[in-house]
Amino acid sequence: MTASPFPIPIALTIAGSDSGGGAGIQADLRTFAFHRVHGTSAITCITAQNTLGVSRVDALPAESVMAQVAAVVEDIGVQAVKTGMLLNQEIMAAVAKQAAELHLPNLVVDPVMVSRTGARLIADEAIATLQNDLLPLATILTPNRYEAQMLSGLEIKTLEEMQAAAQKIFQLGAKAVLVKGGGMEGKLRGVDVLFDGDRLTTLHTSTVDTHDTHG
Repeated sequence: MTASPFPIPIALTIAGSDSGGGAGIQADLRTFAFHRVHGTSAITCITAQNTLGVSRVDALPAESVMAQVAAVVEDIGVQAVKTGMLLNQEIMAAVAKQAAELHLPNLVVDPVMVSRTGARLIADEAIATLQNDLLPLATILTPNRYEAQMLSGLEIKTLEEMQAAAQKIFQLGAKAVLVKGGGMEGKLRGVDVLFDGDRLTTLHTSTVDTHDTHG
């Protein structure tokens, strides 16, 4: 269902909860609100984290995640959906199944496989489900440097390598791929590369000189 009784667009984030509010559904909902979009959510896991790191992660049952998604989509309706941390194979498979069955519109898939510092975030079996079941449904896939390296099998250090990775990852089935500058060195931290199957677009954004990069 995509019809909306609200006077503003509605988006759904399917992701983990960040107790520190710097990332996860908290950051998604704040971003939605900034752009005058009504945010709804389906929580996949509860994390205990702050600016120093993550001390605990508890996954919710896949059935709980599916119930949250269904409650939002079948009544309120959404115009766009974003996935974040899906954590394990069970949740990944459940979300992919619902995305197909409910025809979730304008699906933005942030793979959340590897952090921008290079730390691994999901298991191998979840990655296989991501590639085989969820990515082909994505309107756009948004990997950072390390995720793009895993998905493409290419080493990425230059702009040209970002472009090559975007083109190769596109073959996995997403309608578009945005390789983000997160994890890149120097000026490339503010560069994203978009490939939609026809055209490569390089997006430049000014960076902020800060050590506070969480989220």
